[in-house]
This record gives sequence, C-alpha cells and structure tokens, in this order.
Amino acid sequence: MLLNTLSVSAIEVNTDWFLQLKNEIEKKDAEKLLQETEVSLYDAKDLQRNDLITRFLKELAFIHIYKTKDLESAMELLMEALKLDEGSKDKNNLIYTYFGIALIFEEVDDYFNSAQFLEQAIRLNREGQSEDLQILLKQKLGEVYTKMEEHEKAFVLYQDILNYAQDVRYPELEAKTWMKIARLEQLQQKYDAALKSLINALTIQRRIKDLENEARSLQSIGEIYASLGNTQRALENFKVALGLWDEISPNEMGLATTYNSVASLYLSEKLPENALANLKLALRNAQKSQHQPLIMSTYQLLSKAYKAMGDYQQAFEAQEIYVALDDFIQKEKEDRSILKMQNRYLINQKQSTIDELEFNRIQREFELEEETRSKNFIMILFGFAVIVLLLILAFLFNQKRNNRKLAAANAQVASQNKELQEANATKDKFFSIIGHDLKGPLNSLTSFSSLLMHHTESLSKEEIQMLATDLDKSLKNLFALLENLLEWSRSQTGNIEFKAELFDLTETLHKNVGLLSQQAENKKIKIQVTNIEPIPVKAHENSVNTVIRNLLSNAIKFTPEGGKIKLGITEKDEFWVVNIADSGVGMPESVVDKIFRIDTKHSTQGTAKEKGTGLGLILCKEFVEKNGGQISVKSKEGKGSLFSFTLPKT
Repeated sequence: MLLNTLSVSAIEVNTDWFLQLKNEIEKKDAEKLLQETEVSLYDAKDLQRNDLITRFLKELAFIHIYKTKDLESAMELLMEALKLDEGSKDKNNLIYTYFGIALIFEEVDDYFNSAQFLEQAIRLNREGQSEDLQILLKQKLGEVYTKMEEHEKAFVLYQDILNYAQDVRYPELEAKTWMKIARLEQLQQKYDAALKSLINALTIQRRIKDLENEARSLQSIGEIYASLGNTQRALENFKVALGLWDEISPNEMGLATTYNSVASLYLSEKLPENALANLKLALRNAQKSQHQPLIMSTYQLLSKAYKAMGDYQQAFEAQEIYVALDDFIQKEKEDRSILKMQNRYLINQKQSTIDELEFNRIQREFELEEETRSKNFIMILFGFAVIVLLLILAFLFNQKRNNRKLAAANAQVASQNKELQEANATKDKFFSIIGHDLKGPLNSLTSFSSLLMHHTESLSKEEIQMLATDLDKSLKNLFALLENLLEWSRSQTGNIEFKAELFDLTETLHKNVGLLSQQAENKKIKIQVTNIEPIPVKAHENSVNTVIRNLLSNAIKFTPEGGKIKLGITEKDEFWVVNIADSGVGMPESVVDKIFRIDTKHSTQGTAKEKGTGLGLILCKEFVEKNGGQISVKSKEGKGSLFSFTLPKT
C-alpha cells in the first residue's frame, strides 16, 4: 500500500506489500499515484532514510511498469534502488528490485534476461524463506519459461508450487497451478494429460465454489475435446460454462469466447443455422466487452456461417468488418512492436550498469566471506601455534636432532628441485620457440597454397610464377627456422656455443619484415624500417634473427587492424640499439614487470585472438644476454609498446 507519511520506524518489503501496491495501482489514477509516491520519496530523502528511499523508488517503478508503461523511467528508478540495495546488509531488499527488472525485460520480450533476474531473486529469497514471495516469483518465472518454450523448466516450477499448495492446503493456488500445468500439456499436444489436470482443477474449484475459474476450466476442457474431434463432449462442457458465465455478473468476454467456440463446432458439423444463432449472442457480448480481437474473431466466424447458408451479401459484409478490424489490430501490434524495440534498445543500454553493480555486490560478499574465513583461520592458527609450542618445549632435544636430519634432506631436495625446474624450463622454452618461429612461415605457406588451389584459373602465368617464387622463399625460410631450432636445442644441452660472426643488422631487420609481411597485411598493419644503410655487427646471427622475429611477431599480434609498427637501429655509446615500436594495446606496469621473468609465465591473446605460449620474450632476453646485450620495454595501456635491445659494437 502506498504511504503518504513517514511516521513508521521501519518498512518491510514483502508479498503483502506488493499485492496491496498492485491493488492500489489498479484502482487509482496513474498521475495521482505518481504524485503521492514522489512526495513520499522526497520526504524520505530529506530524512536520509535509505530503507524508505529504496521502497518508494520501487513503488514508482511498479507504477510505471503496470500503469504508465514508461519502461525507461521504471528502469532508471530500479537502477537507483539497486545501488542502494547493493550497499544494504539485508539481501531481501534486492529481491523486488530484481523482480521489477525482470518484469521490464519481459515487457520488451527479452525473456532470457527476465528469467535470469527472476532466478537470482528466487535464490536470494531461498535464504530468507518467505514462502509466499517464493511462490509469486516461481509463478512469474514459469510464465516466462512458457513464453521461451522452455516447457520442461516451467513444468518443474509448477510442480514445486503444486506440492507446496497441497502441503499447506491452499486449494485456490492448487487449482490455478493445475490449470497452468494443463496449459503446458496442451502446448505440447498432450491432450489426455491436459484433461486430467483440468479435471483436477475443476474438482477443487467446485469444492471451493470458484465459479469464474470453474467456467474457464470447462471452456478449456471443451476446447480439448474439440481438438480431439469429440463434438458432443465439447458442446456439453461449453453449455455448462455458458451457464456459469451468465451467473457471474455476467462475464461478457467469457460468454463471447464460449459462444464462438460453440459456433465453431456447429460449423464443423455443417450446422450453420445453429452456429449463426450462437454467433449473434457472441457478437453482442464481445461488443459489450470492447475486446477488439474477440469481436474480430466473431465477425470471421459470422462470415463463414453466412457463406455456408448461401447468404453471400451478409458473408461479404462480415468479412469486410473482419478485415478492417484485422488491419486495425495489426497496426496496433506493429506500433507496440516498434515501441518494444525502442524500449529494448534503451533498456539494454543499462545492462552494463546492472552487471557492474551485480559484480560489485558479489565482490563485496566475497570479501566479507574472505574476512570471516581469515578471522577463523587466525583463531585456528593461534590455537595450533599454542599446541605446537607445547610440543616443541616437551620434545626440544629430539626436535633439534630431527631438524639437522631434515636440513640435510631439504638441501638435497632443493638441489634436485632446482635441476628439475631448469630441465622443465628448457623443455617449455623449446616447445614455445617451435610455436613462435614456425607459425609465421606456415601461415604464409597456407595463404599461398590456398591461392593456388582456389584461384588457379583466374591467375595469370606471371602471377603463378610470382606465387611460386614466394612459396619457395617461405619454404626456404621454414627450413632455416628448423635449422635454428635444432641449433638452439643443441645450445641448451651444451653441444653448441654462441659464436659471434659478422653480419648486416639492417638486412636482418628487412628480412624479418619480409618474412612476417603477410601476417601484417592480414591485419592491415603498416610496417616501416627507418634504416636503409648497412650496419655491420658481430654477434650470433641466428639468435639475433630469432629475437627480432619474436619481437616483430608480438608487435603484429598486439596491434589492432590499421595500426603501425616502426623498426629502427640507433647508436648509443658502445652499443647498437634495435627499437621495435607499435601502436598496439600496450601493457600495464604490473605486466611489464614480469614479462621477462621465467618464474611468472604470462600469456595474453592478441587483438585478433592470436594465441601465444607466453615464453617468447623470455627467450629473447636469454638470447640478447648471451650476445652481451640487454633488453627492455616501455609501454602504456592503449598507447602501444617500445621494445629495445642492445648489441655490442665489438
């Protein structure tokens, strides 16, 4: 129920609150409801009462959902409530916020998100153990699952509700649940099971004298018999339903629906006169109810009845009215569809904020649990320490002797572990270099072979010759890489030394650019080499070549489409400095600090989700240092990275 005063000390948001609120929304004018609740909200904000603020925010949101249909405003209010609820220690405050968000997603036909928020609300309420609220949430989730055609999930929920209703002897809920189960069974064309469920509902409704729902059950039973071709049983149920509809007020929509069903049966039995008599009664009640789809359906049946009787003039007039109503209703549907699309777009824009708030809530819960576990752990640790101390005091002499033995054993184990780690690191590096060094040429070979296989007819002789030349070049590069890998493997086992030899460093840069140019072209990345003059250096050429290739490959990997990579050689004191700069994603300081360390393996996907082993830069560091140089990196997130390594001039 809406509150116009803030004299209460605390507000409990429960099922009764929601049902009273919904009743108020149905009875009162929307503008008046909004004004009353906004006044209460302002007063609550003046008092800085978060419990009242979130309550009135939810009330305003539900008014917009059920009355004004202003879903964007409703979502804004629920987002504000969500922020307050996230900071509250009472998790129950979140339940109706999630429920409101679920209703909004359902309104825009986003059933997946609606179901997710309802499931979260059910999980939260499971801890609070509010059975009435749990039933309300499960009923709504069952409806959403039905719209999603997740019939099995909906059935499980309705079965839970049914069991609860039977346990607490709640006949109204039990009967309604049987009707929902019957609807699911009808959708799955399980007509025998649906009849049994409806008969169960009918038995309860007659016992508790629920005439309106009894009439609905009879109507549904008649429809099932009609689907099964049992006209007599269908008519019997429809006639009893008509009697009940007449007794209730009367109920114009119920009467019109049932008269239409009876008329359809008579038409199927080739009795158009009987059908016409029922359709005239149906039309009178449908017009009183002002339910356009029902009126349209009646005119469609009237057209069929007049046509069957040979009165084509009347049939034509009824058909014209049906078509006009259909056009009108279709236009309304299209307008609603456009509005739903607009609302869905606006509401989905809030999804990231909802996700962020939900993430923060979960993180806070996790931190609280961690804090509790830490406290418990400290207490246990303290008790354990006392016990250990007593044991140490009691067995001091024996412990010292054991410690000496243990120290010797630990030293031996540590030595063995170190050897094992080095062996594992060597093995990992070996496999890593295979992945890094062979990927580029193999990609090139794949591209060339694909061109030759799929475009041979469209290629000229000169183009085929050019492709064959490039293919030969890639094969030679691949062979050279395999030789390098074998040399590196021998170097790790002590069978080869890093012997310096004279070579042109500028040429090595250009050679690697040519080797990886296809990868760069695939991502539309421009590569520029600033040096053209030869720069002779004396170092181990194969290892330097591997370093440049790895750094350039990484630059391509972490540079997005349309980016730039710049390679150059500068002179500094007694060293040549090779620089490879990119305009890629960059790295935070936490990553920069550990990319060259073997004890903290780090691997990141490239901008096109390229995979890496995380050991390429570690290999570069080892090769540079074996050549007497140093490697370093400067990087900033979103700005790119600059990798540099030095080689001695002599």
